[in-house]
Amino acid sequence: MGTRRKVSILLVGVAACAVTAGGLRRRRRAKTAIPTVGSAEIVRRLWEEPWKGNWDVIETFVSPDYVGHDPSEPEPIRGPAGVRANVEKYLASFAGAAITVDQQVVEGDHVATRWTGRGTHTGEIAGIAPTGKDVTVSGITVSRFEDGLVVEEWTTWDTLGMLVQIGAVPAPAQA
Repeated sequence: MGTRRKVSILLVGVAACAVTAGGLRRRRRAKTAIPTVGSAEIVRRLWEEPWKGNWDVIETFVSPDYVGHDPSEPEPIRGPAGVRANVEKYLASFAGAAITVDQQVVEGDHVATRWTGRGTHTGEIAGIAPTGKDVTVSGITVSRFEDGLVVEEWTTWDTLGMLVQIGAVPAPAQA
């Protein structure tokens, strides 16, 4: 067999391997896309259902090793019990409290969720007596998954807006 023929066969073999490897890569991506769709639904349920009294969703989808980072909280929120206690705190302070998921973006093992919270301030919160005022706040949470469970979250929300709405902080002057 001539040198040109050997090089041609070698190149065809390399090209076949590249096509096969590319095909495997695409298949792997397709397989990981299925859980990411599920992860968005899990986060949606975790944000909406506890406010309606479904506490099982927390036990089902929050890791025992969960850590929640929220700059409005003095310490990280830890484990399913910490998540439940945090929701219960707001339920005790805001009648009719509910969270609505507005938008979600999934990338790999992370889900970014834009949400809106509403309720009427009927109980003490952070030492602030009830005002009876309706409150609407928005926030964003990034949730990280491991083995189908939420293990860590980073939340930022309009805490100052809530304080202004309940009259604890004066509204900013208009420009």
